[in-house]
Amino acid sequence: MPANKMNKLLDKVERRLGARPLNLPAHLQKDKWAEDVIEEDTIPTFSRYFPNILRIELDLSQRQVNGWYVIDEYIPNNVIVIGVRDIDWARFSVDSLCLQESAGYGMYDFLTNNYGIGDIGLLQMRADLVSLFNNQVFVDFKPPNMVRLSSVTNTNINRAGGRFPIDLFIQHTPNLMTIEPSKMNIFEDLATADIARFLYEDLKYYDGLETVFASVDIKLSDLETWASKRDDIVSEMKDAYVSFANKNQPMIFCC
Repeated sequence: MPANKMNKLLDKVERRLGARPLNLPAHLQKDKWAEDVIEEDTIPTFSRYFPNILRIELDLSQRQVNGWYVIDEYIPNNVIVIGVRDIDWARFSVDSLCLQESAGYGMYDFLTNNYGIGDIGLLQMRADLVSLFNNQVFVDFKPPNMVRLSSVTNTNINRAGGRFPIDLFIQHTPNLMTIEPSKMNIFEDLATADIARFLYEDLKYYDGLETVFASVDIKLSDLETWASKRDDIVSEMKDAYVSFANKNQPMIFCC
């Protein structure tokens, strides 16, 4: 059975917070945590730093709206797009070594070509010359559902036609199955802090309340402690946002 399931997460959070003995009001009970807290707060925050990826094939022959392509037809229902990563150049070019050799990118296939020293020198000189003229293609994103291809020299790439594989940043699914197991620890911490804040912000008004029968003592210190950790957890995710550990936000792009 997969570990990344909502019910397992809620059980773990309940144990961490010691919430099982609490006789919570109906609007704060455990069956409300997934929809009211995890889906509304935890998943959107986590996805901004460690997003899921959806790859689409953008057809440049389709109709444009003021130079932009509407990508709704590529997006499954209930998928929330956060932004665009880049064109998937590895998939776009497939095996492009021979093309890169002739285009002047300094690539050399030593397995099939018997180049001499002079040939290699000329290849490098051409790569140096080509590097002076940067016409890199990149993707612009206009929330919530529009993209276009642009270049450094403002060339109209879109009129060239063809299909481009583009990676979109999207929000993780409510069933949590798209979250990597290696990222679940920090996700669980964030979920615990969010649920603790959800409970604390409501229950604090009841703690210490005097009634004709007794005074209310809910023991909110553990909830308050976990709730106060949220900012630190978000800062930790922000620090790891651009790192080699975050494969969807690599530090180095090879152009």
